[in-house]
Amino acid sequence: MKKFIKADGWVKVPVQTKAYPLQAIYSAGYVFMDKAYLYLDLEAKDKVVVWLKPKAKADLDKLAMEFCQELLNYAHYFSSLKVNAESTKLLLQRALFSAAPSMVKEAEEKEIQDLIKELEQEEEKENRKPVKKGKK
Repeated sequence: MKKFIKADGWVKVPVQTKAYPLQAIYSAGYVFMDKAYLYLDLEAKDKVVVWLKPKAKADLDKLAMEFCQELLNYAHYFSSLKVNAESTKLLLQRALFSAAPSMVKEAEEKEIQDLIKELEQEEEKENRKPVKKGKK
């Protein structure tokens, strides 16, 4: 088991940002705001140090391990979120469109109108270009 560095009632938890993105570190820290005071420090380019000081009497090693567990939880959550983002989007679209079929027609009409506007803008740009006369 890893030994955490303790000083003046604080425990130091070093975190590699290559393994745990900042979003996961912030989320885990947010969960711990009720349990402990937190201080985040950028120690190196790829390393964040999280200092924890319990708000009530607590075992510092246990507090650090609980933070590591929460960190792993959020790292998994955010990686799963990225992997499943497209599937989730498609499922929500199908659910919304099946609940209101008129939305499909409205979405198609809006897409057609947007394409027409885009084509008209391109045509206007082409018409505004000056015609170069060649030498005879």
